[in-house]
Amino acid sequence: MDRPLIAYRIIGSKHRRLFSCFFRLFCLICLLFATAPHHGVSTRTAWAEEASPPPQDVDGDLVPDLDEMAPSYLSWGPNTSGPMFTGTAEVDPVGSFFYEPYWFDYLNPSLGTASLSMTQRLSIGLIKNWEFDIALPFVANQAGAPTTPGNIVNTFGMGDTLVWFKNQLTSDADPYHFLARPALTIEYQFTLPSGHFLNLNPQLYGEDQTGNGTFGEGVYLIARKHFKPFMLYLEAGDIIENPTQVGTGYTFNNSLQTTSSPQTVIDGNLLWFSGAFEHVLSDKWGTGYFLEFFGESQTGQSLLFGAANAPPWTFLWADPGIEVTWPDTKRVSVTWGVAMGFPVYQSNYPATYTPMGSVTVYYNGPFGYRGE
Repeated sequence: MDRPLIAYRIIGSKHRRLFSCFFRLFCLICLLFATAPHHGVSTRTAWAEEASPPPQDVDGDLVPDLDEMAPSYLSWGPNTSGPMFTGTAEVDPVGSFFYEPYWFDYLNPSLGTASLSMTQRLSIGLIKNWEFDIALPFVANQAGAPTTPGNIVNTFGMGDTLVWFKNQLTSDADPYHFLARPALTIEYQFTLPSGHFLNLNPQLYGEDQTGNGTFGEGVYLIARKHFKPFMLYLEAGDIIENPTQVGTGYTFNNSLQTTSSPQTVIDGNLLWFSGAFEHVLSDKWGTGYFLEFFGESQTGQSLLFGAANAPPWTFLWADPGIEVTWPDTKRVSVTWGVAMGFPVYQSNYPATYTPMGSVTVYYNGPFGYRGE
């Protein structure tokens, strides 16, 4: 990966140093002309061959380092695909971005249903320590017996859109020692109800529902700690889902209960918890494996809207996976990851098996190094 580049800017000196600044600038111009190459050889080549020292600015007034936008550099921070559900505390540098199509196939054998979510994510470094993300999902649902009476139903549509901002609070103090300070980030997430949830076709047995129709606001705390050759990820969050008016046949977000008549749905607070252990076997190729857990729990009470009439539920999954980075250049690298989710615990939630995968195309901007 590229290391952070150093930019410079000219800052006006105080009147008492004006003469000193002009004198330094004059000396610098003279030095450039004196070392200029002849016969069409580039100035950059001449500087490389001469290895002349840069001008010294003792007071720091003329050409101070402009490193405000450069990210904190990690001496060991391989670019890997990482876990599937747990976020990364380091944010994208300014001008860097990545595009990530990923898929999750939620298989519920007891219901005879499958829901393939094909999400397109874009992540952009805004300013130092801030990142913007948007995820647009496309959902393909399928149902057979016992949900449907002997026939197979297939539907396709857009799911609910996620938009979030990440603000990195701290960077990893030492990527070689476990007890050193980790990287910490706060994430602010918003759910936009772009999925279909009204006027459901009863002949499709609810499979044409691709969203839950609620605006949501969430706050997450994300941590990551390097301790070569391992990484530890942790994430916890709270999501508030606003009340929404739904029709008959609407399926609550535990995938089990449905409404028998139109009503206003109030979901309880949704708690998110996940973590992962990652072992990097090859720094160069970002090759390794990860062991992750992921769970959600919806309470019977909304923090802002009182008692919930949506059912409470809880689940916990384990999803081991493998990863590799190829190709990998200074500007662009591509990471690949596959995993399989297995149900560990569920309460009022169906046992769900989830094969999943991701392809992440990274572009390193002018400040190069990225933490994810």
